[in-house]
Amino acid sequence: DMKNAVIGNNKQKANLIVLGAVPRLLYLLQQETSSTELKTECAVVLGSLAMGTENNVKSLLDCHIIPALLQGLLSPDLKFIEACLRCLRTIFTSPVTPEELLYTDATVIPHLMALLSRSRYTQEYICQIFSHCCKVRTRMNVLCSIKSYVRMQALKCFSVLAFENPQVSMTLVNVLVDGELLPQIFVKMLQRDKPIEMQLTSAKCLTYMCRAGAIRTDDNCIVLKTLPCLVRMCSKERLLEERVEGAETLAYLIEPDVELQRIASITDHLIAMLADYFKYPSSVSAITDIKRLDHDLKHAHELRQAAFKLYASLGANDEDIRKKVSLGEGRPPVLTASRQGVTST
Repeated sequence: DMKNAVIGNNKQKANLIVLGAVPRLLYLLQQETSSTELKTECAVVLGSLAMGTENNVKSLLDCHIIPALLQGLLSPDLKFIEACLRCLRTIFTSPVTPEELLYTDATVIPHLMALLSRSRYTQEYICQIFSHCCKVRTRMNVLCSIKSYVRMQALKCFSVLAFENPQVSMTLVNVLVDGELLPQIFVKMLQRDKPIEMQLTSAKCLTYMCRAGAIRTDDNCIVLKTLPCLVRMCSKERLLEERVEGAETLAYLIEPDVELQRIASITDHLIAMLADYFKYPSSVSAITDIKRLDHDLKHAHELRQAAFKLYASLGANDEDIRKKVSLGEGRPPVLTASRQGVTST
């Protein structure tokens, strides 16, 4: 009844707040004895109240709604999580909400990152929260932290913000950090002495900024730094997950640009390297780590899928590259089988 009463009615929303509905709703939302359905309905009503006036949002903040909703994100129930995120999105996009409230607990950002892939709604709401609260200037201090873990969280945040977002990417590309442009900071994080996860995520940031039009495809940071780094991640010396992510990111980077496709095709024997994606796992891994072998056997299809994506991008525009793939030593086994008259599916 409360939910139906407040939808689209700011006067009713204000009346309920004055009558003390918010503390009661928050109490029910946090009670272990409350059913998940009841908690979800409470989050929905609170979200509706937040969509009212700025005074409504101030009243919700005064009742300490944000810690309660963040606690709700620890629930295993997806519907409840989505309702909490929807309410948080509404509150954090209000001009009266201090952005710093998102950073009072260091575990919040990593947990939000982990929730990104749960559903299209979690992705939508979290990206909107990040876009509003994760201001570039605010994240600079985090990016420059001496702690690798903290820097990684900042990098992941930038990659989420820049993906298919020209406006954010154009902002990022012009930001100065201690006299250096942000892309230059990302390039430093591509160096071989940095952790692999940091190299990969930095490469993703630069890739997304390039695809969004903020960095030219012929810029040295793309041609001489990002592309070679991603090719390096395709090497058989890398872990399965790293090879998959490297190949898929490289495929996304070069997909629309024929010159990048040509450069990639002759970098570190990439085409021949991709053939190894169909020979995974190797006998060496079987001897050294049985558990790792079991994991790799279960996920080897991800390698093949990533390889086909990269093959598709490499040969998207250039006939010579397509010939290298189909005739050279780097052709996938499925093509070899086809050439020998074997029907493959």
